[in-house]
Amino acid sequence: MHQYLSLVDKSVKLKRYLGAGTDGAVWESDRGTAIKVFETPIGYANERDTYLRLAEFGVTNSLNEFWIPQMRGYDDDLQIVEMDLMQDAPFIIDFAKVRIDRPPDFSADVFDYHDKRGREQFGEENWRAVQRLMSALESFQIYYLDPRPHNIVFADQKASKAP
Repeated sequence: MHQYLSLVDKSVKLKRYLGAGTDGAVWESDRGTAIKVFETPIGYANERDTYLRLAEFGVTNSLNEFWIPQMRGYDDDLQIVEMDLMQDAPFIIDFAKVRIDRPPDFSADVFDYHDKRGREQFGEENWRAVQRLMSALESFQIYYLDPRPHNIVFADQKASKAP
Protein backbone atom coordinates (compact mmCIF):
# COMPACT_ATOMS: atom_id res chain seq x y z
CA MET A 1 0.00 0.00 0.00
CA HIS A 2 2.66 2.50 1.02
CA GLN A 3 4.73 1.50 -2.00
CA TYR A 4 1.78 2.38 -4.25
CA LEU A 5 1.30 5.75 -2.55
CA SER A 6 4.98 6.58 -2.91
CA LEU A 7 4.73 5.79 -6.63
CA VAL A 8 1.67 7.93 -7.35
CA ASP A 9 1.96 10.84 -4.93
CA LYS A 10 4.12 10.94 -1.83
CA SER A 11 1.85 13.54 -0.23
CA VAL A 12 -1.21 11.23 -0.17
CA LYS A 13 -1.93 9.63 3.17
CA LEU A 14 -4.26 6.87 4.26
CA LYS A 15 -7.19 8.28 6.18
CA ARG A 16 -8.93 5.16 7.44
CA TYR A 17 -9.46 1.47 6.88
CA LEU A 18 -12.82 0.81 5.20
CA GLY A 19 -12.95 -2.96 5.38
CA ALA A 20 -12.11 -6.24 3.72
CA GLY A 21 -13.86 -8.99 1.87
CA THR A 22 -13.02 -12.10 -0.06
CA ASP A 23 -11.27 -10.09 -2.77
CA GLY A 24 -9.09 -7.76 -0.72
CA ALA A 25 -8.95 -4.81 1.65
CA VAL A 26 -9.90 -1.16 1.10
CA TRP A 27 -8.60 2.07 2.61
CA GLU A 28 -9.77 5.65 2.20
CA SER A 29 -7.12 8.18 1.23
CA ASP A 30 -7.01 11.80 2.28
CA ARG A 31 -7.79 12.81 -1.31
CA GLY A 32 -11.21 11.17 -1.32
CA THR A 33 -10.33 7.95 -3.05
CA ALA A 34 -10.68 4.30 -2.12
CA ILE A 35 -7.54 2.19 -2.52
CA LYS A 36 -8.20 -1.52 -2.88
CA VAL A 37 -5.45 -4.12 -2.44
CA PHE A 38 -6.45 -7.42 -4.03
CA GLU A 39 -5.83 -10.92 -2.72
CA THR A 40 -5.84 -12.63 -6.11
CA PRO A 41 -4.65 -11.75 -9.59
CA ILE A 42 -8.02 -12.66 -11.12
CA GLY A 43 -9.99 -10.33 -8.84
CA TYR A 44 -7.53 -7.54 -9.54
CA ALA A 45 -7.63 -8.10 -13.31
CA ASN A 46 -11.44 -8.23 -13.32
CA GLU A 47 -11.74 -4.94 -11.43
CA ARG A 48 -9.07 -3.13 -13.45
CA ASP A 49 -10.35 -4.45 -16.78
CA THR A 50 -13.95 -3.51 -15.97
CA TYR A 51 -12.97 0.10 -15.31
CA LEU A 52 -10.84 0.15 -18.46
CA ARG A 53 -13.65 -1.36 -20.54
CA LEU A 54 -16.21 1.12 -19.24
CA ALA A 55 -13.84 4.05 -19.85
CA GLU A 56 -13.23 2.77 -23.39
CA PHE A 57 -16.95 3.22 -24.02
CA GLY A 58 -17.09 6.60 -22.27
CA VAL A 59 -18.79 5.28 -19.12
CA THR A 60 -16.80 6.96 -16.36
CA ASN A 61 -19.34 8.37 -13.92
CA SER A 62 -22.69 6.64 -14.21
CA LEU A 63 -24.62 3.92 -15.97
CA ASN A 64 -28.38 4.08 -16.00
CA GLU A 65 -29.14 5.85 -12.74
CA PHE A 66 -26.19 4.28 -10.87
CA TRP A 67 -22.98 6.11 -10.02
CA ILE A 68 -19.81 4.21 -10.86
CA PRO A 69 -16.50 5.13 -9.25
CA GLN A 70 -13.94 6.46 -11.68
CA MET A 71 -10.64 4.59 -11.59
CA ARG A 72 -7.88 7.02 -10.59
CA GLY A 73 -4.94 4.65 -10.80
CA TYR A 74 -3.77 1.07 -10.67
CA ASP A 75 -0.62 -0.97 -10.35
CA ASP A 76 -0.30 -4.41 -11.93
CA ASP A 77 2.67 -5.49 -9.81
CA LEU A 78 1.06 -4.51 -6.50
CA GLN A 79 -2.48 -5.54 -7.55
CA ILE A 80 -3.95 -2.23 -6.41
CA VAL A 81 -6.81 -0.20 -7.88
CA GLU A 82 -7.54 3.36 -6.74
CA MET A 83 -11.00 4.72 -7.43
CA ASP A 84 -13.35 7.50 -6.40
CA LEU A 85 -15.00 7.03 -3.05
CA MET A 86 -18.75 6.79 -3.57
CA GLN A 87 -20.91 9.13 -1.53
CA ASP A 88 -24.23 9.43 -3.33
CA ALA A 89 -26.54 6.48 -3.88
CA PRO A 90 -27.50 4.68 -5.96
CA PHE A 91 -24.08 3.31 -6.84
CA ILE A 92 -22.32 0.11 -7.82
CA ILE A 93 -18.89 -0.96 -6.58
CA ASP A 94 -16.71 -4.08 -6.53
CA PHE A 95 -16.07 -5.54 -9.95
CA ALA A 96 -13.75 -8.32 -8.77
CA LYS A 97 -16.37 -10.99 -9.41
CA VAL A 98 -17.26 -10.25 -13.01
CA ARG A 99 -16.71 -12.11 -16.20
CA ILE A 100 -15.54 -10.11 -19.16
CA ASP A 101 -16.43 -11.41 -22.62
CA ARG A 102 -17.64 -14.73 -21.12
CA PRO A 103 -21.27 -14.95 -20.06
CA PRO A 104 -21.90 -17.34 -17.17
CA ASP A 105 -23.22 -20.75 -18.12
CA PHE A 106 -25.83 -21.03 -15.37
CA SER A 107 -28.77 -23.41 -15.47
CA ALA A 108 -32.34 -22.11 -15.33
CA ASP A 109 -32.50 -23.26 -11.69
CA VAL A 110 -29.47 -21.15 -10.79
CA PHE A 111 -30.95 -18.09 -12.54
CA ASP A 112 -34.24 -18.67 -10.68
CA TYR A 113 -32.41 -18.94 -7.35
CA HIS A 114 -30.50 -15.68 -7.96
CA ASP A 115 -33.68 -13.92 -9.07
CA LYS A 116 -35.50 -14.99 -5.89
CA ARG A 117 -32.51 -14.01 -3.75
CA GLY A 118 -32.27 -10.62 -5.48
CA ARG A 119 -35.94 -9.87 -4.83
CA GLU A 120 -35.48 -10.77 -1.15
CA GLN A 121 -32.33 -8.70 -0.71
CA PHE A 122 -33.31 -5.60 -2.68
CA GLY A 123 -37.11 -5.59 -2.82
CA GLU A 124 -39.08 -5.80 -6.04
CA GLU A 125 -38.56 -2.26 -7.37
CA ASN A 126 -34.85 -2.05 -6.56
CA TRP A 127 -34.26 -5.55 -7.95
CA ARG A 128 -35.72 -4.46 -11.30
CA ALA A 129 -33.27 -1.52 -11.30
CA VAL A 130 -30.40 -3.92 -10.49
CA GLN A 131 -31.45 -6.16 -13.38
CA ARG A 132 -31.47 -3.16 -15.75
CA LEU A 133 -28.02 -2.19 -14.50
CA MET A 134 -26.65 -5.69 -15.03
CA SER A 135 -28.19 -5.74 -18.50
CA ALA A 136 -26.48 -2.42 -19.29
CA LEU A 137 -23.15 -3.86 -18.13
CA GLU A 138 -23.75 -6.91 -20.31
CA SER A 139 -24.07 -4.61 -23.33
CA PHE A 140 -20.32 -4.01 -22.78
CA GLN A 141 -19.70 -7.76 -22.31
CA ILE A 142 -19.29 -7.30 -18.55
CA TYR A 143 -21.20 -9.95 -16.60
CA TYR A 144 -21.67 -8.84 -12.98
CA LEU A 145 -21.87 -11.89 -10.71
CA ASP A 146 -22.05 -10.33 -7.23
CA PRO A 147 -25.27 -8.30 -6.98
CA ARG A 148 -25.85 -7.76 -3.28
CA PRO A 149 -26.77 -4.74 -1.17
CA HIS A 150 -23.18 -4.11 -0.07
CA ASN A 151 -22.07 -3.75 -3.71
CA ILE A 152 -25.14 -2.12 -5.23
CA VAL A 153 -26.42 0.53 -2.87
CA PHE A 154 -29.68 2.47 -3.06
CA ALA A 155 -30.45 5.68 -1.17
CA ASP A 156 -33.05 3.91 0.99
CA GLN A 157 -30.42 1.31 2.03
CA LYS A 158 -27.47 3.65 2.58
CA ALA A 159 -28.61 4.85 6.00
CA SER A 160 -28.23 1.34 7.43
CA LYS A 161 -24.98 0.60 5.57
CA ALA A 162 -21.75 0.69 7.55
CA PRO A 163 -19.33 3.48 6.49
